[in-house]
This record gives sequence, C-alpha cells and structure tokens, in this order.
Amino acid sequence: MDPRENHRQAPRHAALRGFCPAEDARGALRKYALPVGLSARDGILGAMNTTRKPAVGQGSRRFLFGTPNKNALVAKVRPAAICLVAAILALSAAPVQAADTYDASLKAGDEHRVKKEYEPALAEYVAAFGLSSNDGMKALALGKKGGVYLDQKNYSAAKQAAQEALEYKGLAPVAKVIALQVLGDCQLKDEKDYVGAIDTLEQALLLQGVDWAQPSVNLSLGDSYRLSGKFDKALETYQKIPAVAGASNGIKSIAWLNIGLTYQYNLRDDAQAKAAYKKVVELNPGLKAEVDEHLSRIP
Repeated sequence: MDPRENHRQAPRHAALRGFCPAEDARGALRKYALPVGLSARDGILGAMNTTRKPAVGQGSRRFLFGTPNKNALVAKVRPAAICLVAAILALSAAPVQAADTYDASLKAGDEHRVKKEYEPALAEYVAAFGLSSNDGMKALALGKKGGVYLDQKNYSAAKQAAQEALEYKGLAPVAKVIALQVLGDCQLKDEKDYVGAIDTLEQALLLQGVDWAQPSVNLSLGDSYRLSGKFDKALETYQKIPAVAGASNGIKSIAWLNIGLTYQYNLRDDAQAKAAYKKVVELNPGLKAEVDEHLSRIP
C-alpha cells in the first residue's frame, strides 16, 4: 500500500580516506569554497593555485591541475588543498551533513526524508541531536530519526529511537506525538501488537496543538482497529481523516481505500466498498489500477 524504496549509500573514495579525515575534509570545503560563495570546483582551484616561494635561481611557480610533474604537485601543494579534494570526492560519493545549527539540521533532514534520501536524513538528525541545548530538542531529533528508520523498515532501530525520546520528561507535544507515532507503527507493523498500538496511538491523539499529525496517526490507528477485528471502530477512525482541514488528497485517498477494503473484505458490503473506491480515484487517479483490481473481485 505504501512501498518504500531502499537507499544504497555510494562507496567512499578509500584512497583518500586515510589521508584526510572526513571532519578535515568538511572543514576545508567550508573554508575554501562555501563561505565565499564559490562553487566546489572554484574552491578546489583556488586552494590548489598556491604560489610557492622560489628557490635560488628559480622563478615563482604555480601548481594547478594538469601539471606534468604529479609528484611535485602532491609534494608542494598545501595540505588543506588535498583535504579539499577529498571533500569534493567524498561529497560526490556519500552524503555529508552540512547544516551548522539545530533548526537547519532538522530542516535539512526533513527535506532529505521527503526525497527518500535516508542516509543523509539520518546524518542531519544525528547532527541535530548533537546540537541540542535541552531535552525537548533531543527528543524531537530522536523521534525524527526513528521516523527514517521506520521508512527503511528497520523497526528495532526505530523503536529504540522512539523509546529513548519518550524517556525525556516534560516533552512538548510535537516531540511526543512524533515519538508515539513511530512507536505505535512499530507495534502495528513489526510486532503485530494491535492492542499496544491502539493504546500508543490513542495517547498521541490526546495531545494538544498537533492537529497536523492527526491524519497520519488516525490512519495507523484505523489499521490497528481493523487488524484487531474492530471493524466499526476502524471505519469510524478512517472517516475522520477526510474531515481534517489541511489533510492532503494523498492521505485522504488512502483513508477511503482502507474504508473500501474494510467494507469489501471484512464487512462484505460491496455497495459501500464501491462508493468508497469511487472517492479514492477522484482524489488520486494514480490508485485506479489498485482500485480496479479490488473491484474485479466483486461479483
């Protein structure tokens, strides 16, 4: 219903890994390229284009890419320039956390997660945790980190992150609702603990000021009710989602799809199922093929 793509991290350039640690490479990149608004290529050329004090009988000489004597290039170029080369190569092969503040790291992590770039998203949330100045900020970063693990179907890591977040006291609703939803989804999808999931997700719905989370929480709660055999409660929960102001057509269409599935396969009410499926296609034509498959099974 909601397939997730696997993210494969590109291999790092091992030849430069021992010469220049990742931290030094990032620092070189920030020093020579990013602070002055240069491109990565310009930053490299600026660092490599280094004048060497001439020896007796020699004129000044500049070392650039393309110098015929490669040994002389490596020996005479400033070490920071090599670190910068390593930085660019590393950035081309693997995600690097670049945000320098808590809020910037959270925002960057969210942007990566939307694009299903899970490894850089995790790097940003880990960085945000390190930049946190209080327990509430740490819990929020942990909850978001757990959400990425959930996307990757790494349920044990997701649950651990959510539980660690919930151990902090006096959490703001936004941090608590994220952690509770991650925990509830782990109970639902991995442990098949539908009773536990219902309890966890109902706690999330009691929080104030997090109306934006209600559609996704209710979707998981409805699934928990349906899979535990409480079909009327499942329908009641799913039907709340389209009524939420600001809910996207995407999540509304999934809610109506689940309503249709409940009517068709659990309550054996084909007329209600057809009505629900019609709304699915109106909201999201991309689900028509799936809807048609279910309709083909109705006599």
